[in-house]
Amino acid sequence: MSQENKANETESTEPVKKTWKDRIPTLIAITTLFLAVCATLASFKAGGYSTKMVLAQNQSSDQWAYYQAKSIKETAYQTQRDMMELTAKQNPGLEASFKAKIAEYDKEVARYKKEKAEIMADAKKLEQARDDYQVYGGNFGRALILLQIGILFSSLSSISKNHVYWYAGAVSGAGGILAFFYALAVAP
Repeated sequence: MSQENKANETESTEPVKKTWKDRIPTLIAITTLFLAVCATLASFKAGGYSTKMVLAQNQSSDQWAYYQAKSIKETAYQTQRDMMELTAKQNPGLEASFKAKIAEYDKEVARYKKEKAEIMADAKKLEQARDDYQVYGGNFGRALILLQIGILFSSLSSISKNHVYWYAGAVSGAGGILAFFYALAVAP
């Protein structure tokens, strides 16, 4: 065996120690991958809350339309009741015959008032849910922005071989991860 082969054999069996600078490209790739996974999750959560917000808004609008329908019916009964009462006052001899019908109309008006109050309460709950979903979605949206900035800087670092961008990306990404976990913690 030649001297050169022995030297190559000795070198190949010894583990090569990598320096910090040699490991940075791998760390950049892992960081970018991790931030991308978190950004995907934040995007799905933000989209889910956006959908819930739109549904709550539509349901709230439906409740308010239902409220208006009940209000129209209540007004119709109230108008008929007032007309009957006016007619009864103008014809004192017929007042007794109108009393039962007026009481029936009063009962219907009271029923519509009660139903309207319940419908209004439901509509306001849906509006509150809509507002809450908007806040939760916004929290995930902010996390997503920070994560995307982190991905951008991390990618730029990989392309430019300037590790300063990776540090900026790691800081932004860490902020995005914290914002993501905060959003998870406060969301229902």
